[in-house]
Amino acid sequence: MSTLKVQAIVEADGELHLKGLPYRKGDVVEAVLQVNEESPERERKREEALKRLAEIARKSQFRSEGPYPTRDELHERR
Repeated sequence: MSTLKVQAIVEADGELHLKGLPYRKGDVVEAVLQVNEESPERERKREEALKRLAEIARKSQFRSEGPYPTRDELHERR
C-alpha cells in the first residue's frame, strides 16, 4: 500500500473536502486523520487577540437603559 500525505483545512464543522487526489472512482483507500497541534506562536497570537477583545469590551459605552421587556411584552400577549 502506498502513502500519500495531504494537508487540508476544515472549512465547515464536521466536513473535510479533498481534491486533486491521484485516485480514480472505485479505488479503495483508507483515510487516517491526524490533527496538527497548534503552534506556540499561533496560541500566543490567539491569547493576545482575546486580551485586546476583552479590553475593547471593557471600554465599551454600550449599555441598556432600564429593565429588559418581559417575554409577554415582547410578544404582546396581554
